Amino acid sequence: MSVITTFVLYFFAFAFIHSLLATDYIKNIAKTKLKGKFRFYRIIYNILSFLIAAPAFFVWLTSKSLTPLVYNVPGWLSPLLLILRPFAVGLFAYAALQKDLLEFAGLRQGKSESKLITDGVYRIVRHPLYLAGIILIFTKPEMTLLDLTAAALVSIYFITGAYIEERRLVSTFGDRYRKYQQEVSMFIPVKWVIKRILAGFSFFREHS
Repeated sequence: MSVITTFVLYFFAFAFIHSLLATDYIKNIAKTKLKGKFRFYRIIYNILSFLIAAPAFFVWLTSKSLTPLVYNVPGWLSPLLLILRPFAVGLFAYAALQKDLLEFAGLRQGKSESKLITDGVYRIVRHPLYLAGIILIFTKPEMTLLDLTAAALVSIYFITGAYIEERRLVSTFGDRYRKYQQEVSMFIPVKWVIKRILAGFSFFREHS
């Protein structure tokens, strides 16, 4: 079995189990069975996610150099990577800080109700964490075939996860989230840029 095939199988196993455990159906079963201990579901979910992702990550980490080199970013593009990668890290950190990280990690359960975050970086795109991740994985200076396979699968999983998450958010917040969808782009900040341009034109007209 090739390294690529092994990685893909491990990744699909992770994606299936990770997604299954996140469904309302499984959560409701767990809530019925665990009762008061359901407050630990999030931390158990995160630990299991780490464990089932480990085989795919190990294959990628130890075998990426064994697959053919697909591309090597030319030197003249290096300054662009030096901008994009720190930008992605900053974007991820800023977006993560707007979340309740302790609750997300399962270290603080049931302390606060789910809330809709639309300020900060979430005014620019609806899924800044996924966007930051996609930028990071595709701005790797050297990309082997295994790197590219991993980047493509992770990106598809992020995008699919975002659409599934949006359905849940619409179900939870209703028209509030639908309005947010109309005003803010999902990944590429087209609507935000257009608003800034129109605001600039308006300012120029008022002061000319």
